[in-house]
Amino acid sequence: METKLRRQAVDLTDLAIGIVVLGIVVTVGATVLLNVRDTNTENDTAYNLANDAATGIAEYGNWFKIIVIVGVAAVILSLIFMAFGNRSQASEVSY
Repeated sequence: METKLRRQAVDLTDLAIGIVVLGIVVTVGATVLLNVRDTNTENDTAYNLANDAATGIAEYGNWFKIIVIVGVAAVILSLIFMAFGNRSQASEVSY
């Protein structure tokens, strides 16, 4: 009896955990930066730095949906390539 190795399905937990951690880091970072900005006087160096950093994180937050869409598209493409990419070998693939 011959044992055939089967390919494993794509594990989505790394993508999901990465997205959740990224969202938490951006949220906490924005909160900290806004608190630092609000505790300093306007036109102070610390105020200006915190304000610029908060603006940068806000811009990153605008791109968050696109980053998630690209991650999901990468998973879908990897599934398609795993299913149809190796047509020359006659082997069973289970997903």
